[in-house]
Formats: sequence, structure tokens, C-alpha cells
Amino acid sequence: MKDFLQTRLIPLIALCSLSTPAVALVGGSPMGSQVTPITRQVEQRAGRLVERAMERRLEKQVEAQTAAARKQLEELPARLPVLTNKGQKAFNDVILEDGFRAVETQWLVTGTESEIASLNQSGIRVLERNELSGLGMTLARFQVTAELDSRKALEIALPDLADRLDRNHIYAPQTGGDATRPKAGVPQWRSLCRAAVRIGMVDTAIDTAHSVFGNANIVQERFLELAEADGPLAEVTDHGTAVASLMVGQRDHQWSARLPEATLFNASVFYGRDRGLSGATLTHLLQGLNWLAGQELSAINISLTGPDNRLLKTAVKALRESGVLLVAAVGNQGPAAAPLYPAAYPGVVGVTAVDTSGELYRWANRGEQIMFAGPGVSVPVAYPGGDMVVDNGTSLAAPVIAAALACNRADLPAADAIDVLIRKARDLGKPGRDTSFGHGFLDL
Repeated sequence: MKDFLQTRLIPLIALCSLSTPAVALVGGSPMGSQVTPITRQVEQRAGRLVERAMERRLEKQVEAQTAAARKQLEELPARLPVLTNKGQKAFNDVILEDGFRAVETQWLVTGTESEIASLNQSGIRVLERNELSGLGMTLARFQVTAELDSRKALEIALPDLADRLDRNHIYAPQTGGDATRPKAGVPQWRSLCRAAVRIGMVDTAIDTAHSVFGNANIVQERFLELAEADGPLAEVTDHGTAVASLMVGQRDHQWSARLPEATLFNASVFYGRDRGLSGATLTHLLQGLNWLAGQELSAINISLTGPDNRLLKTAVKALRESGVLLVAAVGNQGPAAAPLYPAAYPGVVGVTAVDTSGELYRWANRGEQIMFAGPGVSVPVAYPGGDMVVDNGTSLAAPVIAAALACNRADLPAADAIDVLIRKARDLGKPGRDTSFGHGFLDL
């Protein structure tokens, strides 16, 4: 910072001094009215330069840690044992040929009682059956032998169910908060509305003991049980705590919550896995969405991504048809990455991330699924244990847009609530909606 002051600010002040008219004496008094405005301008410009330099330094520091987290995810073992909180192995988290991850040899299917009964055949073992009435689904989770562990093999074995079955995929959160990230200053956001909105999220658990949630109304349910395992999967709290703080977190006399009168419903679906990373099975994700479907919500924030999946697509369609707005992070896999889900499903509000100057987050996905851009670079968020840290990611932009839509839904139907935001969005990039910023940036 000392070098910055010497190389940028001192020459700036000198230049302004040279362009200042000489101080004249009138009756023995300097013409201070000419000097003061110029001095003030110099001080203001210098302050802005210092602030921007500090922001850039902070962004680089957070970006380096984000890149390290991305590398950790890419280097996960091809077969990773996942344990319950009692230390028992629940399943293997494995990488597939397409690069996505799933529960080893596990599949899901929806069907009638008799159709699910037809699963009882050689090479197939039904592990669990769930009635997901909120999604209009009867779900069965089953294990297959290695010989049947492919879509082609199952289409032959279960021809009547082929279009309603898919892998028990594993989904990932779209940021990687950790305690080593830089400490955050005081957030600068304000309340979006004081309506008593009901908003949902599906994420990790929330550390409700964190001081920013002292006045928040949070209801959360955990979906980490497996019928065949002894004890639930190990719970994590970092990502959900960060996301929740962007909607209902506040500190007296410092900043207010974006949704101060809201009730936030959180479905905790993420388990802990190697190196501080987390994942969510599609089984638990569907269970969480089913619970949220029964809470009379105006909007649900989904800050996770993964592959296209027949059952997830069915669940998203059911929620949309019920009138719930779904807001999802588009993902942090980079400009060349394929679309990720659920953000890329029809009717879902896909959100990307930009910094305070409107520059797109370097790792943000691109595509037709992007509807809005929100603040997602160097964002102050709560971290379990009481700290506030700085983090990046499209999943930090999504809850801001979800909060705004929840406010609009207090008075408007879903389509009109979205139209209000489209009119407020500041167009960035190419004129009109584009594949980088969508309709534009919402500085809320």
C-alpha cells in the first residue's frame, strides 16, 4: 500500500496542484474558495483509488483460495467412502465416465406400487421407498450389481420404467467457504422489504447460533438418513450459513437483514466428505424439496449444481407448476462448461455473479439459462462459529435474487414478480438479454 500511495496518489496530488491557480492575496487573505473544492476533489479521488486497490487485493486473495477449493474437488478420489456420524461406511461416492459423481451402483425410480414391486428381481435390491406427496412422486432407491450398473442394462431389465429412472447423482454447493478466508468488513446492503415472506432454501445446515441470526426466524429440517445405514451422514454447516446470512442475517446498529420479517425454511441435505468438501445425494435433495413443497413458500433458493437427471427435472416441474419460484446458481465451472442443473431447467431463474463494478465472475458458467446477474464477488458472509468472511461464487448471488423475488411475490403473481426485476436490471454486455449477464445486473 505504501508503494501504491507513492506511485499513484502523490503524483495525482502534485498534478492537481500544478493545475490550481496561484493563490492570490486580497486584503491580506488567500482566495481559499478556489483551493478548497480542488483539495476536496483530490482527497475524494485518492480515497476511491485506495479503496479500489484494497478491493482488488482482497479479490485476488479470495480467488486464490477459491481456486484451491476447485482443485480439491477435482482431485477427489475416484472412489470415496462416505461415513455416517457413527463412523460406519454408508456408500461409495464415485466419479462417472461423464465426470459427474454418484452413489456407487445406486439408482432411483418413480412409479406405482406394482411397478416398484417389479424391481424385486435378480441383481436388484430395493433399499428404500419414499412417498413424496409434495412432488407427486413415489420414489424407490435401489442397488444393482455391476452387470446392471448402466442405463443400457437397466432399460433391458426394466423396460417399463426406463424413462423414469436415473442414477442417485451427487450434487455440489457452488462456493467453498472456509475459516482461512479473509475476514469481512461491515456489509453495505439494506432491507429489500419488511413483508412477512416465507422463503426456502436447500443447502447445508445453518449454524443458527451465529450472532447474525439472533433475530432471524429459521426453520430447518435435516435429510441425511439412509434406511440401511447406522446413523445419519455427517452434517456440515459452512455453505448454508453463508447463504442464509445473505437473506436473514443482520447485526444491530451495523446492517439490517435483506428480509428482516421473513421465515426461512432450510432443507439440510449436504454431507461432509474428504478435505472439507460436501455433497448431496439426489435422494436427500428430493426429500428436502418435497418438505419445502409443503411450506407454502413464494420462492426457493438452490445454490447447488450437478448433472441433468430425470427425477430432478420432474421435481422441478412439479414445484414450478405449484407456483413456487425456483432460483438457482448457474455454477462456477467456467465459461466453456456445459449447462448445469437445476439452473438450466425451463422455468428456473438462473443467476450468475458479478463484482461491484459489474465485471462477470471469472469462473461463472455462461448460457441461455442465465436470467439475472447478482453480487457474487468478495461478498461478506457468515461463517460457523461467529466470524464473517469474504467469499466468491454464483451461489452467493442467487439468494439475493431469491430474496428480491420473495418480496415481489408478496403482492404479485410469479410472472409479474420476475417482470419487475427484468425492468430493474441494468443491462451489461450485449444489448438485451445475453448468455453472460442474462437480463442484466440487479444491484439490490
